[in-house]
Amino acid sequence: MEPICQNLKMKSSMKTQKILTKQLIAGMVSFAFLSIVLISCSSESEDQVPAPSANKCEDSNVSLVNDIIPIVEQNCAVAGCHVSGTGRVDFTVKTNIISNASQIRTNTQAGSMPPASSGRSLTTAQKDEIFCWVTNGAKDN
Repeated sequence: MEPICQNLKMKSSMKTQKILTKQLIAGMVSFAFLSIVLISCSSESEDQVPAPSANKCEDSNVSLVNDIIPIVEQNCAVAGCHVSGTGRVDFTVKTNIISNASQIRTNTQAGSMPPASSGRSLTTAQKDEIFCWVTNGAKDN
């Protein structure tokens, strides 16, 4: 009777080994597939476009009143964001835009403002205008 038990144990051990091998292969295939998907999703997006060079801004005549304020009014100075009573800097006030110009440039170039949850986003041209306006001294013009 002992040889039969040993034979059953061997068969059971071999089945377990086959199952573990299949699970290992399935895990490796899943990992490879997920890796490929993640790598293919890492293309350059609008938020990762590099800032324009300062040289590009030399010929730029971006105006606070005509260019920057409309961008801020449409994307930042909206209900729940950068308006009075929110605890954030109030961008309905022109002097607040000017005094926070460097931070506005940093946040818009990084793509962190406006936040994705707001449903708003800046175009590359809008980001370039903000960048150049700040680079050229964030003038009240």
